[in-house]
Amino acid sequence: MNPPVSFQDRSEYKERMKALLEIERRRTVVVTVDMQRDYLDMEVGAAPVAPDDAERVLKHARDLLDFARGEGLPVVHVYVNRRPVELEHGVTAGQTFQLSARHKLTQNVQTGPRRIPDRREGSEQAQVPAILVAPGDVHVTTKKSLDGFLYTDLDFLLHRVYRAEAVVLCGINTDTCVYSTAFAASNRGYKTIVISDCVASMRGKDAHWMALELMSRSIAWVLTVEEFKAKLR
Repeated sequence: MNPPVSFQDRSEYKERMKALLEIERRRTVVVTVDMQRDYLDMEVGAAPVAPDDAERVLKHARDLLDFARGEGLPVVHVYVNRRPVELEHGVTAGQTFQLSARHKLTQNVQTGPRRIPDRREGSEQAQVPAILVAPGDVHVTTKKSLDGFLYTDLDFLLHRVYRAEAVVLCGINTDTCVYSTAFAASNRGYKTIVISDCVASMRGKDAHWMALELMSRSIAWVLTVEEFKAKLR
């Protein structure tokens, strides 16, 4: 597949869309996606993002979540916890992931192929970093695929419990789980916002950038933490 002849600048469209965005505080929920030590903790992570990306994401995500809680916004953490039986049967996100794992192929630019099971239930890798968690946060631990909605009760929480109109996303990886969850949120009619400071990809900064660019052109508003704060206020 050949690259496009030229890159089309969509900055004017994106800026105009940002100007049109309105957020109702009482109908906004912040959702973290796979914000786990497997990706963000350089000491225990088996599939980490780059160290500078991990530092950036943790810093800005803590700022975002503390701000959101202070403004009365619900915080929901959606992430993978694999049961031993799932790992025994090789259950992963999809066929491409299963095939690449069997042949020890990886796009992680920090490490080689995964050396330990993928976020086994009860493991350090499956934990959400303590600095991102507070009493009152809701945890959805039944995520099994790239999509935070598939096989989980996330939509029930957003739609029935919180009556959400806007969903604010942060997490790992920008180009897979965040992207897929953003698509699912958009398909369900939610106003979908991705916080660029609070997402990263283990596949590198190019994959991260491409995903943000695609989302901002079609399915989501891509804002910084400060832009989101200004919009909410």
